[in-house]
Amino acid sequence: MKNRHTLRSILVIAAILPNLYEGAARDARPPRIPLSVHVSPVTSSARHGGDSGEAKVTILFFNDLHGQLLPYRAKGADGKTAEVGGIAGLAAMVKAIRRENGARGIRTILLVAGDLLQGTPLSTVFHGRADMEILNAMGVDAMVMGNHELDFGIDNFLILRRMARFPIISANVAWKKTGKLMNPPTARFRLKGPLMLTVIGVTTQELLTTTAPANVGKVDVLVAAGALTPLIRRASRVGPVVLLSHSRYRSDAEMACGHPVLAAVIGGHDHILLDPPRSSCGVSIFQAHEKGRYLGRIDLAVDGKTGKARIEKHSYLPVTPAALQDAAVARIIASYRSKLNAALHQEIGQSLVFMGGERGRIRFEETNLGNFVADAMREKALSDMAFINAGSLRASIEKGPITIESVFRVMPYSNELMTVTLTGGEIMEALDRSVRGTREDEDGGFLHVSGITFAVRGRKAAEIRIFPGGAPVV
Repeated sequence: MKNRHTLRSILVIAAILPNLYEGAARDARPPRIPLSVHVSPVTSSARHGGDSGEAKVTILFFNDLHGQLLPYRAKGADGKTAEVGGIAGLAAMVKAIRRENGARGIRTILLVAGDLLQGTPLSTVFHGRADMEILNAMGVDAMVMGNHELDFGIDNFLILRRMARFPIISANVAWKKTGKLMNPPTARFRLKGPLMLTVIGVTTQELLTTTAPANVGKVDVLVAAGALTPLIRRASRVGPVVLLSHSRYRSDAEMACGHPVLAAVIGGHDHILLDPPRSSCGVSIFQAHEKGRYLGRIDLAVDGKTGKARIEKHSYLPVTPAALQDAAVARIIASYRSKLNAALHQEIGQSLVFMGGERGRIRFEETNLGNFVADAMREKALSDMAFINAGSLRASIEKGPITIESVFRVMPYSNELMTVTLTGGEIMEALDRSVRGTREDEDGGFLHVSGITFAVRGRKAAEIRIFPGGAPVV
């Protein structure tokens, strides 16, 4: 096919999601709660000696919850599928550790490494209200802003931030008009005497490209390296510094190498389990997979004279429905579930096979779920071909009944079907972009297609053909 030849195509950046429950989200909006965060005053005595004894602190963390408040089915290392996760179970684990540490005089700090929102009906319908209410009930101490926190718009994020009884931090997200930071850059916690633990937040540049342009039109993401250096220099004078990052492991490794004084980096955005934690220039980097499947734990001992911390031990605690459940959190979930329209459970079809949407496959290879969605889009739009990026498909569909809730899980983003006219050259460019990423890049850009076939040769698309007919794109 000549580059000059054009085809009527469909290009989708995320999935089709009818906004069926906008009224429910409005009605369920809780009263705005003013942010109330106590930050202890900082003195300079720690840098000159202070208390020579050790301070012990436990840091608990999780990342990329994506609205997964209920247990869900996932494959284990043995290839078998089982139910995992559930925020009520995770909350009970946090409460038990706090109780144990409290009896020993050890402070416990609970951190969230970003991406609270998007991925389930409970999160999508109520625009994160249920999620935030639960984090408050759990006693979260700080959270870094992730790249999906603006998915329901800036105004919604500001409402959630007012709801939060803890700081949402980021040292590099700024208002475009004024250049001022959108959020506090740090959260500080007194350990012993003048000794302070400082948590600094960093957000990925992908905040600007992984949501609708209108959601980020008023904000900018600064280069993290420039923002971090003065903050770390000041904070390290009074105690250890932890980087709470939603920026991918490779970025975390670079930031750690540039700032080896860091006690640890707690990361997110990759949806990976760094077990054992990786080391970059002597700094340990942690990440607790996704969707509340694990609770990460780091036990630090901080020298009262130097303010330097050492990691005594660390672990990732699996969360399962069999674990003890926190009653208060379970009640919040039950309350929001009861508000969901019964239509969510309406059966709309049957699947005769399992349709695979697991993140580890669908972002790197063809799957029957990706093919099915792309085929449905092409049929609906009456187009010659269809493309849908893998990052918009967030869950699998089990064999058996399909409900509206199933569709919400697979396609939580409320975007629109679009038709465009593309040249052969533009098709080739789109497919090349689709296959250029590695598993480490993991950016969700791999395209599932209909009406077109192609082969992958290295990082290039090849043998591109249009069907029916099999005409080549040249």
